[in-house]
Amino acid sequence: MQLAFRKRRNNPARCQIMQRILPIVIFYLLVSHQLFASLYGGFDEREEKLHNMPPDTARANLLIDLGTHFCSRDYEKALLYLQEALLLSTELNYREGIAGSLLWQGRAYYYKDEYEVAYVYLEKARTIYEEIDHPGGLAYYHYAIGAIHHINGNVLEAIKDFQEVVRLSEISGDKDFMATGFHCLGSLHLERSEPDLALKYFQQALTLKVETGNLSEEATVLSGIGRVFESMGMYDSALYYLEQVINIKTSLKEERGIASSQYMIGNLFLEMGRYREALEMFKNSLTVFSTLNDDTGICINLHKMAETLNYLGQQENALNNALSAIDIARKINNPSLVSEIYATLASLMAHNGRFQEAFRYKLLSGHLKDSLMEANREKLICELELKFQVSRKDSEIKLWKSRNEIQAKNNLLLTISIVAMSAIVLLLLFLFRMKTYAMKRRREIYEHEKTIHLQQSEIREKEQQLLEKQLETKNRELASKALEMLRINETIEDIIEKLESFSQKNGLSGELNHHINSIVNSLEAQLRDNSWNEFEKIFKNIHTDFFRQLLTVCPDLTPAEIKVAAFLKLNLSTKEIAAFMYKSEAGIKSTRYRLRKKLGLQTDDSLVPYLIKL
Repeated sequence: MQLAFRKRRNNPARCQIMQRILPIVIFYLLVSHQLFASLYGGFDEREEKLHNMPPDTARANLLIDLGTHFCSRDYEKALLYLQEALLLSTELNYREGIAGSLLWQGRAYYYKDEYEVAYVYLEKARTIYEEIDHPGGLAYYHYAIGAIHHINGNVLEAIKDFQEVVRLSEISGDKDFMATGFHCLGSLHLERSEPDLALKYFQQALTLKVETGNLSEEATVLSGIGRVFESMGMYDSALYYLEQVINIKTSLKEERGIASSQYMIGNLFLEMGRYREALEMFKNSLTVFSTLNDDTGICINLHKMAETLNYLGQQENALNNALSAIDIARKINNPSLVSEIYATLASLMAHNGRFQEAFRYKLLSGHLKDSLMEANREKLICELELKFQVSRKDSEIKLWKSRNEIQAKNNLLLTISIVAMSAIVLLLLFLFRMKTYAMKRRREIYEHEKTIHLQQSEIREKEQQLLEKQLETKNRELASKALEMLRINETIEDIIEKLESFSQKNGLSGELNHHINSIVNSLEAQLRDNSWNEFEKIFKNIHTDFFRQLLTVCPDLTPAEIKVAAFLKLNLSTKEIAAFMYKSEAGIKSTRYRLRKKLGLQTDDSLVPYLIKL
């Protein structure tokens, strides 16, 4: 009877089933746990350090590190750390911290076998990583979502996800995670009965793991290579690699890795017909998985122990283990594993002559497989519809945000326009008053000159003296006017400094701060241009031929040089000219130097007297 059962067990259909289910279970028991565990150490010290840290991004990162460490060990503890990290990152508007906490909450729910909840958190993380253009974070997302697709039987989507892991890891320069992507692709192609392609990916992963010096994950890749040789029937080679794995895991004291390796070696012994050694390995693996409260690990070991015990003639114990395994498989909602255990129960019943029950379990296994295929098709359709709805909703949100931004910009422009128009009106009123005053003064001067011209020649000498005194008076008046304007400019600068200080101290928003800066810049530009225009009008009334004579001597002068020349004629200092023209003293000195060179003067001391005489 045992021989007959062994022949049934080694038929091609049975081998294909085992090759399909085994990589799924082994891969996520061994690879997922070891993916990041070696990156973190000294967690007792880190937990102690956490108590004295301020609420900043460093604390958020440490909380995420702790959550990452515990997500496959203590789900509840991991979720506490990660939820605290999410709250802190949200308060700090720390986008990378928000995404990281969401990603690892998804991983924690994955380890709890709550895949739908895990999917929700992972999608939220993906959205943020895309917004901040973080290829490393997106690589982590595709690894996690690929694991869920794989567990749910969507192998093609999982392959696409792990290809993205490789691509994004290469962009971010993360060789270690790139190797993980290759390892995932190797496991998927092994599941699809493509050993040559699987071995190629595993070898690429092994090369990168050796380069990075990650011994734990190097062992994980070696286990994949061992599974390739097992699928090809090269059991001795497979055992050689798997024994290397368990030696490494034992030296690193990685309990989950040890248990997974024991399970794989037990399964290999089962294939080789070494049943007692296989049973011992499964028992050891079951013990470790039980201490870790890992339902999936417990389930697969009970399943394999049932097969092994049946070969050893312990049919009652085999049946009890199979029934216990199927209860756990239902509990963790793994229909694929349930279907495989049903098939094993059918074989056990047939082996014991209970053909009616064997037929019933065979039907249950077949119906469940059909249901899984139909559910996968419906799920794929629902996922596509959900992605379409989410995409459309995102487009609507972006359109709404765009409209709000345009409206806000229009409101800001309207406010700036109103303020600018008010400033222009005030300046026009001020200029009108100044022009009226200047016209009044010109009328008074005209009347005075008319009276002087009516006098006889005997007072011409006194008239000349009076004219010289008037010219001196006008020069003083013009200089006084320039200084008055200078004081106005300094007052405006003081107001501007106070506005800028007020903006900085009160932490005004970027929009309001930009609004204040625009007003200040507009006021400065208008004041600078109008101050010069007013000064130029008064200057030309007093020194009517100065600009003409100056341009006659040197016609290639720039407007800035002409303005500096006018101020120097009034004997104003470099500091006063710089304040009046809103330039630095160094800039005024540079202009004076160019002006002196163009006029052909040797020293700077000769420039002012030359302009006064001009």
